[in-house]
Amino acid sequence: MSDKYYRSTYLNVDLNAIVSNFQVFQTLHPNKTVMPVVKANGYGLGSIKIARQLMENGAEFFAVATLDEAIELRMHGINAKILVLGVIPTYNINKAIQHRVAITVPSKVWLAEAIEEIPTGNKKDLWLHAKLDTGMGRLGIKDVDEYKEVIDLIQSHDHLVFEGVFTHFACADEPGDSMNKQQAYFEGIVEQVEKPNYIHSQNSAGALMKDSQFCNTVRIGISLYGYYPSEYVKSKVKIHLKPSAQWISEVVQTKVLQTGESVSYGSIYTAKEPTKIGIIPVGYADGYPRMMTGFSVNVNGYQCEVIGKVCMDQTIIKIPEEVNTGDKVILMDHHSDSRQSAEALGRQQQTINYEVLCRLNRRLPRIYHGTQDLEIRNELLK
Repeated sequence: MSDKYYRSTYLNVDLNAIVSNFQVFQTLHPNKTVMPVVKANGYGLGSIKIARQLMENGAEFFAVATLDEAIELRMHGINAKILVLGVIPTYNINKAIQHRVAITVPSKVWLAEAIEEIPTGNKKDLWLHAKLDTGMGRLGIKDVDEYKEVIDLIQSHDHLVFEGVFTHFACADEPGDSMNKQQAYFEGIVEQVEKPNYIHSQNSAGALMKDSQFCNTVRIGISLYGYYPSEYVKSKVKIHLKPSAQWISEVVQTKVLQTGESVSYGSIYTAKEPTKIGIIPVGYADGYPRMMTGFSVNVNGYQCEVIGKVCMDQTIIKIPEEVNTGDKVILMDHHSDSRQSAEALGRQQQTINYEVLCRLNRRLPRIYHGTQDLEIRNELLK
């Protein structure tokens, strides 16, 4: 991983903010394990550096979506516990054992197939978390009989460890009683057998909105990075989170479009009068999609409209006379009330802040603040 980069755009990532958000949930849920979710490259901000920083501040158990993500953390020295929330192919079960990764059991059929893949004479433990489908309708076991059969199958094999059970809420970030109904269904099933060491149902929204005495672990994803799961959740809680990401670029060229001249693909923008424009070296390949046309970026405090079609690697903005080549551009800001907040970008893109962050491409250098010195990570120059 290189500490150099050669383009004029980058992400600022505030590690102190992420640690502060982690500690918010430790305070909200004392005596529980707070499990940071660092899937999707830490929601676009860099899973390795974030996991290291959180380990230094007490994190003991991380969650990811895939086995590859778990192995990536192991390859970079993350020795804390890791749970893969998604389903791994059964023929890769020995990789999970090799890298000491806990995995999700979505069904009895899956478990039986996975056991067949484990070599005779295996002496290493494999930690398993049963996933219950309590209303999300995706992965998981739906009825108590299958759940009991899964546990019996685990306990009948040496070196298989029934470590956890969990579910996932479908509507925790929305009004209504759905979350409470799912929690009650979850508890009703789990109560019928011996409880494992880790019981978890609450995601960011659930952990912000409610405390469950039944569970001893909370999984924190989007809110770890300082973002609320929805405007509804934000309006209902009095908990301050610190957004941790800022996307910066600069104006690399300015020019004046004369009346009648057009710019970018399709020539959808035509100047009605002499118009000064700036070129930014950022495009949809970086995670700034074509839907951003008509939005604005912040240049020296000026709100500058994105005009023409956003290109793969470049974006065009309409600028005042005071803006010049080399001026800093804020595409996404780390202030929640900014016109360039992740939520504002999400509204423009007709999506949610989660997707805005996850779209941030790995070719963007990340500059980490909050350690003793700034740390630059450029994944293209390994």
